[in-house]
Amino acid sequence: MTYNDLYRQSKTILSQAGLDSPAFDAMCLFESACGFGRQQLIMNGNMQVQDAQADKLLSLINRRKNHEPLQYIIGVWDFMEHSFCVGKGVLIPREDTSVVVELCQSEINRIFGDKPLNIIDLCAGSGAISVVLGDAYKASHITALEKSDTAFKYLQKNVLLNKAENVGIVTGDVFTDYVNYVENFFDVIISNPPYIESQVIATLEPEVQLEPLMALDGGTDGYDFYRVIVNKWSSLLKRGGVLVFELGEGQLDTVKQIMESAGFTQIKQALDIQEIQRGISGVYRP
Repeated sequence: MTYNDLYRQSKTILSQAGLDSPAFDAMCLFESACGFGRQQLIMNGNMQVQDAQADKLLSLINRRKNHEPLQYIIGVWDFMEHSFCVGKGVLIPREDTSVVVELCQSEINRIFGDKPLNIIDLCAGSGAISVVLGDAYKASHITALEKSDTAFKYLQKNVLLNKAENVGIVTGDVFTDYVNYVENFFDVIISNPPYIESQVIATLEPEVQLEPLMALDGGTDGYDFYRVIVNKWSSLLKRGGVLVFELGEGQLDTVKQIMESAGFTQIKQALDIQEIQRGISGVYRP
């Protein structure tokens, strides 16, 4: 069997399984198993495959055929020019979140300039947001708070992987651990919280349902985390500090109302690539 044959077979298996992007997925897994990508496949596609490589790739393909997330199978995924270890038990970094980080950066630059800041990332997960902000603002300190023991291990690993020396990691629960911090301490709070309605989760794509429930379930109406962060954590912001959230589709108006009722002004929004309102920020002026 040649490399071309192996790639075509892999793509066919995923296509017949009804996956949305069989060619892309097959190429990603081909590169992971065989050690080279599309350009070398074009050049060397007629070479014979080693049995060990074929066995490894087909094993990965079968996992993907059963709807295991591609990112979990590969074990590493890129986000905003940084690489993150991912696997079962941690939310996968998504491109949509980049517009939330960019909104946060825009507000930091507008309000604070190059001043060193205290920033906290609530529900930090893999650490994608914390690491990117830590790299962008090396004079600042970022606290990454995460409740899940499994996700915390990935957070720890990713902070080390990216040499994010100004990111401190903390085990904590958003619903209770605000009491561990003093008022008026943080300049910025950012969060990509769980925001899916509890009853909707069972209807999501099989891949999403394999991600941790703790990172998805936002309560009966999807707003539990927004309420507790605004109502309990806002007092930890300095006056003039910034709060930034990722949003689920259709959540903008309600989250905006929650924020404004707590004294947030200068509300700004960010659209993702599908033109969904994905990010919101506000300045704290109680």
